[in-house]
Amino acid sequence: MSGIVIHPEVEAAIKSASPIVVLESAVLTSGLPNEPWHEDWSRDALLTSVPDWNPSSPLASELGRRMEAEVRARGAVPCTTAVLEGQLHLGIDDDQLQKLVKRGHGHKAGATTMALALEGGGSAGTTVSGALIACRHMHASSGHSDWAPTMATGGIGGVHRNWQVRPDISTDLRTLASTRACVVSAGSKSILDTDATLELLESLGVPVLGWRTDQWPAFTAASRPDAPAIQRVDDAAQVKRICSEQWNTLDLNTCVLLANPIDSQLALNADELDELIKAAEEAAAAGGIAGTDRTPFLLGHLAASTDGRSVAANLALLLANARRAADIACLLAGPHLA
Repeated sequence: MSGIVIHPEVEAAIKSASPIVVLESAVLTSGLPNEPWHEDWSRDALLTSVPDWNPSSPLASELGRRMEAEVRARGAVPCTTAVLEGQLHLGIDDDQLQKLVKRGHGHKAGATTMALALEGGGSAGTTVSGALIACRHMHASSGHSDWAPTMATGGIGGVHRNWQVRPDISTDLRTLASTRACVVSAGSKSILDTDATLELLESLGVPVLGWRTDQWPAFTAASRPDAPAIQRVDDAAQVKRICSEQWNTLDLNTCVLLANPIDSQLALNADELDELIKAAEEAAAAGGIAGTDRTPFLLGHLAASTDGRSVAANLALLLANARRAADIACLLAGPHLA
């Protein structure tokens, strides 16, 4: 039995070098519960961020459907990646989505754990690095050297705060540095040391672009005036040209990372968020929570502390990133689709 299963629609898109948006699924298994909007969270926060969201809908499965719908509406093929019963799926249907959020709850697979996940025969969501494995497989099997997939996520993993005391660096960064794909994110997760994350991305040779911004976005928070500087781009055609120079002219096998800021009206206050993250870090340290359990714990702590506002902002930016990634994918697919 093959360890990789490609959905027929995705396989056809790969062969024809059509626009594809790869979606990670760890947010569906470890970032969000598959339950309706929590009764203790603010519904106003949800409906302000995503006006047409039904609070009674299970969060994870509804987000999975909506991200795919956003990609399709922009003319690209969605490819949600997931581990199901020991196989890495490139593209899943709704029945498989339901199996993922049930059987894979609390589990995620990245570059360092993917082989273990496949050998173990279980189910798990894919992290950014896990989804990039799918991107690498797509590019290698496409037969089109000048084509590469686009990927959408919320925020990449990176260097955790207090790394000087407890070194904790996501494998996302090294995988970004060794995979051809254009990755759209809202910066790095709020719980990270953004300066250290950007420094390491630079050391690894990953180009970082800012969609109509020259500052690294702060995920669900508003950017500070002293946020790290990045290279601004103003339209999708410019992104396409940079990707072409990176991959085709220079023959460099790294991602091009496009930072897509959250809508400023939906962003959380940065100072408030910093204080809440500090409290979450202290709670994690006191509870001895580390490794793969650390990020879900910190995100859950933030959700409770913000009355659900961090979750609502996360939903909004994920959907926005799916739309932006689809627009980029349609250009990267080639002139025959222009």
